[in-house]
Amino acid sequence: MAALPQTQSQTSSEAGLFGLDLNSLGRDLLVAWRAMLNWPVIAWLWPKSDVRLWLPKGGPALSRGVNSALIHDKARARAARFEAVLLPESILLRRSIAMPKLQAAEVQAALALEVGSLSPFSPDDVIWTHQTGRPTHTAMQAQVVITSRKLIAQHLEATHPQLQTQSAEVWVTGGADLASESGYLALPGFGETRRQQQDVGWRWVCVLLVLLALGLAIAIAATPTIRLYLKSLQANQALATAVKKAGPVLAQREALLRASEQVASLNKLADKPVAPLQSLTLITQALPDDTSLLSLQVQGLKVTMTGQTANAASLMKQLGSTAGLRDVKAPVAATKPLGAPREQFTIEFMLDPAQLKGAL
Repeated sequence: MAALPQTQSQTSSEAGLFGLDLNSLGRDLLVAWRAMLNWPVIAWLWPKSDVRLWLPKGGPALSRGVNSALIHDKARARAARFEAVLLPESILLRRSIAMPKLQAAEVQAALALEVGSLSPFSPDDVIWTHQTGRPTHTAMQAQVVITSRKLIAQHLEATHPQLQTQSAEVWVTGGADLASESGYLALPGFGETRRQQQDVGWRWVCVLLVLLALGLAIAIAATPTIRLYLKSLQANQALATAVKKAGPVLAQREALLRASEQVASLNKLADKPVAPLQSLTLITQALPDDTSLLSLQVQGLKVTMTGQTANAASLMKQLGSTAGLRDVKAPVAATKPLGAPREQFTIEFMLDPAQLKGAL
């Protein structure tokens, strides 16, 4: 069929933000994303289903989608799960339409009006798809492909009768004259939905696997830090338990230290030497007139004396009752030699500095 003459659409729309054309920005991002999907790593994470594409001439070929190049591998093509038929140009009407820059929904609505007015087929029988080229600052161009459902059914019955009971996709060749990706275009309403749903399902599975791998990597990286944190918590708990258990022992230790300090202070006070003259004066006053000393030894507060007295027991009793003297004892028993008028004694006692001052 011959191509129809071109017409000009009068619908226009502008979308901008701070001088930026949002329509152009969205289309550029979409083109960039489609190009990224062909990268090896992204293609592995974003799989596409194999499609066995039946060409008008030349038999089947393998395709990975409408924007993918054909792979002439008959073995892989026969193993493909999905099938598509490429319609010949003889049953297609192509129309190039120049229009202002529009959003996607507006483009679809404007082209629907154009197809309704230009299609030679009835509204229930017509089927069409379109492709837009890269827009300029104020205009864009679209190519519309129109055909009939009856013509498609007749073509499938004549060339591919084995596909009559299957949900095969129907493709047409894209417009190579547009300044955009050509590839192929899928006519809506056939088997493309089933393939798209499977592709979306596999993509979600891949996304979940990637997220799971990232989660595992983060967990592996964070494990040492978490272990150190848990060890620090355990150490703090063990320290708190030890401090709680050691509380009574620490209190006893503090009490022992205080008692030791008091004992040390008392020892210093007790070991404080007494003036020799003061000691001699006290001892002289404590001894009776019938007592004579043979030796007197003073070591700090300890006094050891030997001598003779009429009654050693009375002397010890008298020394014990004297203020400033304490702990009076006889390390050896008193003796009285044969024919001697007095007893020989050895007596030890301690000077009491606290009472010594008041005794003199």
